[in-house]
Amino acid sequence: MNLAETTAVVTGSSSGIGLTTCRALLEPGATVFGLSRRETPIAHERFRWLKTDVTIETEIDRAFEAVFTKTGRVDLLVNNAGFGFFRDIEYIDPAEWRRLIDTNLTAMFLCKRKVVPSMKTDGRGMIVNVGSVAGKRGIKGGTAYCASKFAVNGFSESLMEELRGFGIRVACLNPGSVETGFFDHAGIEPKKFMQPDEIAQLIVSLVQLPDGMLPDEMTVRPL
Repeated sequence: MNLAETTAVVTGSSSGIGLTTCRALLEPGATVFGLSRRETPIAHERFRWLKTDVTIETEIDRAFEAVFTKTGRVDLLVNNAGFGFFRDIEYIDPAEWRRLIDTNLTAMFLCKRKVVPSMKTDGRGMIVNVGSVAGKRGIKGGTAYCASKFAVNGFSESLMEELRGFGIRVACLNPGSVETGFFDHAGIEPKKFMQPDEIAQLIVSLVQLPDGMLPDEMTVRPL
C-alpha cells in the first residue's frame, strides 16, 4: 500500500506503539486519526485526535462517523489499544476481566465493523492487529491477558480468510516486550525490551508491502 494520500486510524494513540505508529504513518504522507482516552501529543496538519474510550461502542461510532465525514474512507486500521495485568486467578475481579477483554478484543471487533464495508466497496484496504507473544503461549499469572491475546490471533486469522477475497489484507503482529508504560502496571518486569518506534516502523513496512502480498502473522522478540 502506498501510504501517500491514504487515511489511517490508529487506536490507543496517546502513547507507546500507538503514538509512534501515528508519527511513522505521517512521514510517508498518510492522513492519520488517533483514537484514545488521553490526548495524543501530535501537532501536524494531517493528524487529528479523537477522544475515544474504545470500551464504549457509542464513542467508537462517533469517532468513525467523524473520520468518514472528513475523508469519506479508511484505507488502514491499526488496532493497537490494549492493556494487561498479571495476577493469580482468584485475585482477578470480574469487572477487571471484562474491561481487559473489552479493550483488547471487543474494541477490535467494533472498529472493524465500521471500516470493512467501505473497504469492500473500494476492493482494497488493510487492518493490522497488535497482538502479543502472550497470544502464542501461556504465562504464569496471565490468564486474562493471554486469553485476550490468544483470541486476537484467532480473530485475526479468521478475519484474514474472510476478507482476502475482497482485496483486504489482515495482519496480526505479535511483539514481545516493548518498552512502554504497559509494564508500569502489568506486574511483571522483562529483562529485555524492544522500542516502540521499532515496532511502529515494522508496522509501516508491513503496510507498504505490495498489495498482492499478505503478511498475515508475524512474531518479533527482543534478541
